[in-house]
Amino acid sequence: MATDDNPDTSAPTMTNENGTINTEVPLSKGHQKKGESKDVVIENESAVNGMDEEAKKNLDPNYLKNRELFRKIGEIKSEKLLSEHVELGLNKLRSSSIVVEKTFEDWVKRNVNVRECIKFVKKKDNKDNPICKCGNKRNDHIPRTVEQPPDSKWEQKSCTTLIENNAFGKINFSGVDTNTQPQYMRVAVDNGHSNTIKKMERLFTEFWKLNEPDLLISVTGGAKSFNVSHDICVSFQQGLLSAAKSTNAWLITGGQNCGVMKLVGDVIGRSIFTSKICTIGVGNWGKTWRREMLLNRNRIPIDTDEESVLHPQAREPIVNYTLDAPAKGYAALDPNHTHHFLVDDGTAEKEGIEIEFRGELENLICNMFTKDGVSLPMVCIMIEGGMQSIDQAVSTLRKGNTLVVLKGSGRASDILCYGFEHSIEIEKVVDGETKKIRTLSDQCRKEMIKLIDKDFSKYRAQGIVDKMINAVLEISSFRETVTVFSIYNPEPLDFYILSSLMQSSGNSATRMRQMRLAITWGHARVAKEFIFSRKEYKFSSGELNSLLLFSIIKQRTAFVKLLIDYGADVRAFVTQTHLTRLYNELRSSTGGYRLLQEKRKKEKIERGVMLSDVGSIIGTIMQGSYKSIFCDPKYNERAQGDETFENPFDILTMYSALADCQPMALLFWENCKTPMATGLVAHKIYMFLDKMEGKWARMDEEMTEKLENAAHEFEMLSCSLLTACYHHYDKSEWINILTVKMKDWGHLSLFDIATITNSKNFISHAAYQSHLTDIWMGNIHASTPTWKLLLSIIPPLPIFLSFNNRVTNKDGTMKRLDSLSEENPPKFSSRERLELYYTSPVIKFFLNTITYVIFLMLFMSRLIETKSKNIKSENSQESSGVPGAPDLYTLIFVVSTLPVEVSMIMKKHTKSIKKKVLNHFKRVYNISDFLAVLLFLVAFIIKVKTNSSDSDAYNLNTFSSYHQYRLIASLCFGFYSFRFVQMFEINSQIGPKLFMLKRMSIDLFFFLFLLLVFTLTYSIASEALLYPFNDNSLGESIFLAVKRSYLNVFGDIASDEMDKKLVKGHCSAEVIKQTFWNGIEESVVMNNATNVTALIDVAQTRYQFDLKPLRNNRYEDYCKESSSMSIDVIKRTTVGEVNYYITFFLLCAYLLFVNIMLINLLIAIFSNTYAESEAKSGIIYKTQRAEVIQEFKARPWLPNPLSLLYFVIIFVQYIIDKCLCKKKLYRSQIKKVNRQNASFNAFRASLIENECVAIYMRRKKAMAASTNVLLEQIQLKIKNVNTSIERIETHLKKNNTAVKRTDAEELELPGVVNVAQVPKREPSPTPESREAPPLHKLSRSNPYAGADGIVRACVPDEKVPWESTFEWYDPLDFTDEKIASPETDNPEDISFNTTDKGINRVSLYKPYLVMDGDPVNPAGRTGLKGRGCLQRWGPNKFAVTIVTRWARPATGNTFSIKNKQVIEVLLVREDKTQIFTLPKIQMDKADEKRIEMHRKVMKMKCYDYDDVSSIESENVDKMISKAFESNIMDVYSGYFDDSVNTDNSWVEVDAINIHVDAALSTTPPVKGHGVVEASWTMLNKKPTLRPNDAWLLKRTCNKLKCYNAWRGEVLM
Repeated sequence: MATDDNPDTSAPTMTNENGTINTEVPLSKGHQKKGESKDVVIENESAVNGMDEEAKKNLDPNYLKNRELFRKIGEIKSEKLLSEHVELGLNKLRSSSIVVEKTFEDWVKRNVNVRECIKFVKKKDNKDNPICKCGNKRNDHIPRTVEQPPDSKWEQKSCTTLIENNAFGKINFSGVDTNTQPQYMRVAVDNGHSNTIKKMERLFTEFWKLNEPDLLISVTGGAKSFNVSHDICVSFQQGLLSAAKSTNAWLITGGQNCGVMKLVGDVIGRSIFTSKICTIGVGNWGKTWRREMLLNRNRIPIDTDEESVLHPQAREPIVNYTLDAPAKGYAALDPNHTHHFLVDDGTAEKEGIEIEFRGELENLICNMFTKDGVSLPMVCIMIEGGMQSIDQAVSTLRKGNTLVVLKGSGRASDILCYGFEHSIEIEKVVDGETKKIRTLSDQCRKEMIKLIDKDFSKYRAQGIVDKMINAVLEISSFRETVTVFSIYNPEPLDFYILSSLMQSSGNSATRMRQMRLAITWGHARVAKEFIFSRKEYKFSSGELNSLLLFSIIKQRTAFVKLLIDYGADVRAFVTQTHLTRLYNELRSSTGGYRLLQEKRKKEKIERGVMLSDVGSIIGTIMQGSYKSIFCDPKYNERAQGDETFENPFDILTMYSALADCQPMALLFWENCKTPMATGLVAHKIYMFLDKMEGKWARMDEEMTEKLENAAHEFEMLSCSLLTACYHHYDKSEWINILTVKMKDWGHLSLFDIATITNSKNFISHAAYQSHLTDIWMGNIHASTPTWKLLLSIIPPLPIFLSFNNRVTNKDGTMKRLDSLSEENPPKFSSRERLELYYTSPVIKFFLNTITYVIFLMLFMSRLIETKSKNIKSENSQESSGVPGAPDLYTLIFVVSTLPVEVSMIMKKHTKSIKKKVLNHFKRVYNISDFLAVLLFLVAFIIKVKTNSSDSDAYNLNTFSSYHQYRLIASLCFGFYSFRFVQMFEINSQIGPKLFMLKRMSIDLFFFLFLLLVFTLTYSIASEALLYPFNDNSLGESIFLAVKRSYLNVFGDIASDEMDKKLVKGHCSAEVIKQTFWNGIEESVVMNNATNVTALIDVAQTRYQFDLKPLRNNRYEDYCKESSSMSIDVIKRTTVGEVNYYITFFLLCAYLLFVNIMLINLLIAIFSNTYAESEAKSGIIYKTQRAEVIQEFKARPWLPNPLSLLYFVIIFVQYIIDKCLCKKKLYRSQIKKVNRQNASFNAFRASLIENECVAIYMRRKKAMAASTNVLLEQIQLKIKNVNTSIERIETHLKKNNTAVKRTDAEELELPGVVNVAQVPKREPSPTPESREAPPLHKLSRSNPYAGADGIVRACVPDEKVPWESTFEWYDPLDFTDEKIASPETDNPEDISFNTTDKGINRVSLYKPYLVMDGDPVNPAGRTGLKGRGCLQRWGPNKFAVTIVTRWARPATGNTFSIKNKQVIEVLLVREDKTQIFTLPKIQMDKADEKRIEMHRKVMKMKCYDYDDVSSIESENVDKMISKAFESNIMDVYSGYFDDSVNTDNSWVEVDAINIHVDAALSTTPPVKGHGVVEASWTMLNKKPTLRPNDAWLLKRTCNKLKCYNAWRGEVLM
């Protein structure tokens, strides 16, 4: 256990353990217990002595031989022979064949031993339980222990022995909330323990069944005095858990419930991934608290039943372990570790005995999982700790593993970090050789000694200082494999763990394992920085493909992109072998895996997934319209070939969609050959998976939302590309993209794929709809009004319409040219015009609508015609059963629809006939057509067979043929009327309303279930209460009850209805008789009546009704709904009264729930449906319009019933072509030409699509970059505001008195320079000087001022900002090579918006964008790219010093114009220019101070007295310095509109004004470096200057409040 040293203390009393050597022998059959294994443990000699002779004979001879050996051992008195013979007996027992390793317990007892003390040498006096020098008490020794004199020497080798393992199995922690029972095992450590370690491999794989790890993490650190801050603990736990989860790592700790081990256990216990993280603890058996509870004698009893026999591992010993506060010097086991090794050397006080075993165990684990000659990587994490932790760190590094130290955790970790950071490398001669070693300076050594004394002063006598310093220096020599982590580092701990593993170099297998680990971890940046950045690391194509396969399986999109960028050939990667493996290793949670498993289960496939299965799945998703290339028979065999595919990225995009990995699908989509089609297919795949989620009933709303978002994203990507193509290319180009047949997609066009995938947004796109309009109108001019089209239906009127001009190709297709004009007259003949008119879909629609209306009117007239009219014409053909002309017309119309429907079915894109039919009948209108035709034919047959004068028609008791015909025909008419509704879908107003009705019908269907529950509840209850004596049948009773309840909803409630129902349901002759006479008898008693007359008089008085029926005993006459006597009588009955009021209550409740709640709920549902549909009305209309247009495009040009003639002509023409084979050769040539044209068009369409993808990606990157810059600007403004607030608060705190009035002089606000208070402070540009520049004009002027013949692209004012869309902007890229520039030609090597290589590249204006490595002009477009004639990419900053003085003419006095003084400005004329300019020099060094640069301008350009006189030069320098102390004024600082600016390089100026005093103003200027002339110029009028210099002077005059010659003039 790598923990701190624990102080020596006495162990608590332990219960005695039976030390008898257990030997497994088979009992005889007669002595074998039921359900017990044949291998029984013989505990002692009495078990054998108690056997009879027959049983002893059945014992194994080897056992009897060994038994005699142990008997002799008991007689031997020599201590040395005792030990030797005990081990000899054990060895013979191990070599014997009596023990068979059938269970885990058998294996442990045979292979893993423990060590116990067998010589008791008293260490301390203890009357009750003396302590041995081994540290254990007398009761803790085995019974055969020999007591030795107190002065005897105790040695581990001679005083301990190996015995069978008596502590292993599982631990049940009492009182701890944990779902796991950790495995544990006590192991002995001796000189031959490496043999024991080797046996642990079988323990891990066979018995504990641990999964193979990708990383081994060893955690070492403090235990006893663990005092680490909360922040470090949290950072450590988060990083460790992330690393363990990402790499399926094994963790190794000390396993105790204290210190860093408890820290690890807590985070593992809280994690939901606990069952997946193997955490192994290696502890000290002697220092384990309550270790006696772990002995197998305390195991929980397990019943030996059939289940435990079938599963022997279920019989592993389980012990209860109480977790409480341990005694001093001891530690309890941690309950959250999954496995514990408790190392035993026969002692109880020795520290660190487990360290060597732990190191060997780590080596074993690393070597167990060696791949390609590279062992499992291991990293050691050190947090806090003592000397043992440092020793383990040294051991780890010596083995070639890596170490991560947590800085700031305290004690040994901080000492190690200090030595690692402050050690220096020196050369030293060792054995005649010069070697480089690490050492510490004297000061650092003293500081380290102080740190050691602070935490380890009690160990100073043991020489720990030198030992620790030497260990730290040795660790410091491993610079590449040691990583220091601090919580203040920008990256988390898991990042540094992975980084430490990546730093070690090695062969090809090493770097492949490092890459696999990085991919598993998911840190692409680590791989890029530590692997791909190394020049010695060069991956072969095979290695890149292997890593790419691994990345795709792990769904690491960043790594896939990284590998592609570094040369992975995707075309060579996508082979049958790789694709088959990808689909076989799909995650079980993905939709693609579930689809493949369903197919395998349905077809009872036992083999693995093949590409043919994938092709079948994709075909199902595409409704059979697309036959994947995987459906080829060659893919039915197992993947063995390396055949590549033409469209690898399209294939990988579909795989990613099936794998539910949207980021990876988007990455592959960017490089697809046909991105629009692939995007639509991916959209369809995601929508299909979303639909299947409902079928699988996983109820995963997050997954459903994820799939819906992914489908929508791909659909919108295809729409975005179509938009780019629509705006950037001619109509012929995007029409070609929509209509070209793509070989890779089963010769389907993008137009077809959009229809198949039902991509509503794509269908409703302007380009798609424009093409639909062309199809709809045919060759008729689109501007032709509808009324004109209708009036032209009658020939020969169509020849007068306007037609689009087309040329017919040899293959019969039409190629669109320009529209009609005077220069381009029509070329169609009258016959061609008629043909073009009647074959256009819009005319087909009109003709079919007209004929359909005629059909409905005739059908309606025949249906509502009465029987009496037919009787009058008994002599007609109809009376004899022969149908008339209207009937024949309707029949021919209906029959003609059959071939039309068949032809439309056959024109479906689906390959299979069955799927064609199924896809056809997915539309409700097609189902309506089928039912209508079927019913019509049945009705017509009945009508023909029926005699119209049949007298049975008047017999209403017989459902005659006449009535059968009318019933079926009525239903048929309803279906035809419903079919007529489709004609209105083409209308933009009615079409969306029809969709709303469809949605509302679905809502109403589910609402009816709720209504049915309430209706049945009330109707059945009221029926039972109101009609106790019901003579109706069951069906009639239910129908009447539901009918009444349903009509009640619509207000059909009469006031006396309840009374009538009560009488009808309760009244009968018997009820009236009994009720009446019972009432008479009560009256007699009350009125003392004695005769019949009196009885009648009482009854007459009581009931007031006619008593004549009573005399005739006709009581049933009173059971009438209008009888007041019956109502009164029934209400007087107990049953009638109760039923009446309960029914009334039920009626009120029913009307309350239904009329108020349910009806309002239905209204709310309809309102919501209407709102949703109204929002999508445009898309809905366009989608329905597309369906109608494509339907009528496929229809024959002759309407029903004339379409029969069309099909007859087609059939005859087919027969003629078959008989005359002359056209076969011509048609084959036409097909060949068409294929060539289609191939060329597809190639051109693919190029255009890829260009559109590039445009889209550039726009996307620009938007992302602008967003980032905007965020940076916001953060900068917030930071400035916070700084200003802090400065104001600081100032206010200094003032104890209230300030009533503050101004810029009294309150030091940001940006205001108070020279009087702070004379030596470096002034900075004020906020006024940093105002935004005007819209640049000079930067767009032509020609370019820096070079001859360079012309800028025209940029309108509204297109200058980068935020505005400028699709056609593609300026010239110009960099003048003649200009001497220190810059590199590649701006990607420069870091912008910061200081790079000593150059300050921060803009004076604002942060600027960097797109594709190029800096972007913050002021907008200039019409020219590149660096132009400027020296630097990005901002070229100049210091402009405007030196002014008051103008003094010959009189020597100042003068004014318009009451404002006139100034003079110092201008210079440089080489090769005729125009004076303001003095300036370029400033770009990061270490240059602002004021010094302006002083340098004034000195170098205007007052260069160095070559004149040193004395005068010194005087001038003093005057300049004096001027800069008090006369500085900011003029402007920021972007400068200059004619040499480009999109990637621009001028910025920092302009200040120096108003000189009399002394300097009288000093004549001297031309300086590069200056031809320097002179003062009076500004009483406008001098000849560049516009931007004049703009600066205008600002200077305004600030000085002097005369401004440019007042009111816009200069820039």
